[in-house]
Parts: sequence; C-alpha cells; structure tokens
Amino acid sequence: MNKLVVLLAFLSSVFVASAQLIEEHKLSENLSEISGLELLNDSTLIAVNDGGNKPRLFLLNLKGKVTKIINVLDVKNKDWEDITIDKEHIYIGDIGNNSNKRSNLKIYKIKIEDILKKKEVKAKTIKFNYGEQTAYPPTEDSMFFDAEGMTFYDDSIWVFTKDRSTTPNGYSRIYKIPTTPGTYTVYKSGQAYIGKNGWLTDGVTAVDVYKNHFYILTYNRYIIKKYANGKFTNVSSFKFKSVAQRESIVVLNKASIFVADEKNPLTGPMKLYKIKP
Repeated sequence: MNKLVVLLAFLSSVFVASAQLIEEHKLSENLSEISGLELLNDSTLIAVNDGGNKPRLFLLNLKGKVTKIINVLDVKNKDWEDITIDKEHIYIGDIGNNSNKRSNLKIYKIKIEDILKKKEVKAKTIKFNYGEQTAYPPTEDSMFFDAEGMTFYDDSIWVFTKDRSTTPNGYSRIYKIPTTPGTYTVYKSGQAYIGKNGWLTDGVTAVDVYKNHFYILTYNRYIIKKYANGKFTNVSSFKFKSVAQRESIVVLNKASIFVADEKNPLTGPMKLYKIKP
C-alpha cells in the first residue's frame, strides 16, 4: 500500500460530512484516472484522464455515462490535470508538475464545434513557464510550481498551484495565461488561502468559477470564494465524509455541482457525485 493510500485511510476517519449528496454514479473504467471535468452544454459533460493515459476526451451525460470518445491528434498526455471552457473552445491543462521539474507546461486549445462533430480533433498549443522558478527542481522549501486546478475567467486561463513545500504557507498561487497560442513566461498575479496542512488536504486539485464565485476542490472539501476588486473572500466551505482522490469539479447551477474522484484501492471505483452547495 503506497503512502497516499495509507494517509487516506487515516484521514477518512477524521472528517465529518457537510456536503449534501444528491446523486452518485459509478463511472466507466475508461475514466479510472479522471482528472478534469467541465460542462460542455446543458446535457453534456466533458472529461479527461490524468497523465500517462491516451490523449482522449470523453463526453458524458449528466448520469456519468460515456456517450463519445474523441482522440486528440499529435499531442501527448504528459500530465493532464484540469479542463476549462469559454464560448468557443475547451482548454486542457497539461500542467501537472509533482516534482517541480517541468519547464514545458502546456495548455491545449480545441474548438468545441470540432469536439461535437468529429471523433478526432487537432489542438493548438499554449506553452508557458513560471517566471519565479529558476531551478528545476527548486529547493524543498520552494516547491510552489505544481498545479492541478485551472479555470477560465475574465478572458484568461487561471492556473491555481499546489504548494508541495516542506513548510507550506497555506496559499495557492494564481497565474493568468493568455488564450492565444504562443509561448509565455508568467508571473504570480494573485493568491488564494487554502490552509497550511500540506498538499494532501490543502492542495488544490480542481477549480471552477460561477458568477464571480470560485469553487476550489481539495481531496477532503470544496471551498467557495468570492472574487472582487482583485481579492478573494471566503463564502463557505463544505467537507466530505472522507478523503478521496477528488480531482474534478464543475458547477451545474446554483443548486448543484458535480465532483468526480479517481479509482483508488481505499476509496473504491471512480464515481461522479452530484451535490448541493
């Protein structure tokens, strides 16, 4: 049993449920490492798997059933961690960087029209690196450059980092990435306080935004923060009854959100949860 499973086993007995479950659906084995989820339209979700899997997109109905699989041509799934959307495109974040060694982070941009009509699509590439990072990897007390959360807001892609430092400061750094394909060096534009207990419970694993409210997911809870005048303020926080590899969140409407977790030896098969905020 690996260290993550051992820690999940301990922590699953600690937290008390607060999030109200509406529905629960087992996902296909094709999505055993689901790491990103987005609402493509009123009746369709789109999902991706974590790094090491094939570069594919999965369309799902709102019960979690796979309705279509799309191959993304000429790209690799190095470490796909989240997915977001604007009016015409989806964006896949190849932004995972557990060891903080990567300087070749990428976001793939694909037309929604192509996804709906085709079984094979091509992507344009947005390349970026973090301006503050000068060593690959940095020292153990400066491991600020892993990321799993990404969302579209105010005409930019916002990447939320996960602090893997030996002494976490409690903040997720935020980087704004242009949607125009190209190569960029980006610098921290803001931060959101999550907690100082380390990446297992306070590491950001996914982000979605709905009406100026950011829904930030960790393994044990999701946090709602309002964004105004360049700052985040806490609105509410909802804990789950256990800790699991929850790495996907999307807001359906003000009355319900979807959360998905990966397959895990402790917590069981991958599932899609519809919950009430």
